[in-house]
Amino acid sequence: MKMPKTVKLYCPKCGRHTTHKLKEYKKKQPSGNVWGERHKKANKLKGYGANKIKAHKTNKVYKQNKRPTFVAECAECHHKQMFSLGKRMKKVELVSVMG
Repeated sequence: MKMPKTVKLYCPKCGRHTTHKLKEYKKKQPSGNVWGERHKKANKLKGYGANKIKAHKTNKVYKQNKRPTFVAECAECHHKQMFSLGKRMKKVELVSVMG
């Protein structure tokens, strides 16, 4: 789906409708220092090998497409807000609209 790079949205900080620049939200790489990762590492080092965490095979049924999330930045006050369209789509393309 093609989306415009700039849209007019309501800015809660300005209190009125202003132009916003759109970017697609990308998830950052998770930190390896979170509790779950430390717990897994500790369990792998414990014992003689019987109590290691074994990867069990599961039938993964993923949906092919996601609901994309956008980050809109106000052109005047640079306040950022996130929103989603609520539609599933395989590919999103931000295009500049002339006129």
